[in-house]
Amino acid sequence: MGIVAALGGLVAMPTGCDAQPNTPIVSEMGTDSIKIEQPFDDKTSDSIRLENRLKKLAKTKYSGKLSIGAMCYSPIMPQPMDHVCPYCGDTTKERYDNWAFYAIEGIERIVAQIKSLGYDVVLDKTEYCPRCSERNIEHPELIFKIRFSAKADYHIVKSNIVNDYQCLLAFLSNQDIYSGSYGEEHDLHNSIAIIQKMTGLGKDLKVGNNK
Repeated sequence: MGIVAALGGLVAMPTGCDAQPNTPIVSEMGTDSIKIEQPFDDKTSDSIRLENRLKKLAKTKYSGKLSIGAMCYSPIMPQPMDHVCPYCGDTTKERYDNWAFYAIEGIERIVAQIKSLGYDVVLDKTEYCPRCSERNIEHPELIFKIRFSAKADYHIVKSNIVNDYQCLLAFLSNQDIYSGSYGEEHDLHNSIAIIQKMTGLGKDLKVGNNK
């Protein structure tokens, strides 16, 4: 199922139009396949390259055309669902809605793609489990961690926003644009603040003064 965005408690789904949300696809392995974990490729030098690329993006406006994506959508009410914690196995009864977890599944696929590029990333979902988080959190968030060196501390940020992860994947993949939940396109020049938030890089850049 594609990634969808919740708008004011409603979810927008396409109706009668050909445009589809452009979401990354990660192939699923069969039950008989063996998944081999790749060792973390230290990205110490890569972080310097990414810093330089971020500075260049901040100074260079995107000159291409951007798609506005699909415009024909109708609202569908989200439905409550049970959540089984992947860490401890506890079940939280009908506290969260199904669209929130569709978005989380999409984010997990994006993070898997980032990991396949050789980056040390972690997606922590413990806030969704009262037992693991040791408290009831009214508005739980995903905890994302990334680092570019095995000796460095993780940069940690909370985000449930699919586009944040799409933007990060595009940046780490050396792309200049990325697609949002409705197939609309965004350029990285105007997304510097998101990249700063998701990576911890470019702290000396002043967003809003990028010419």
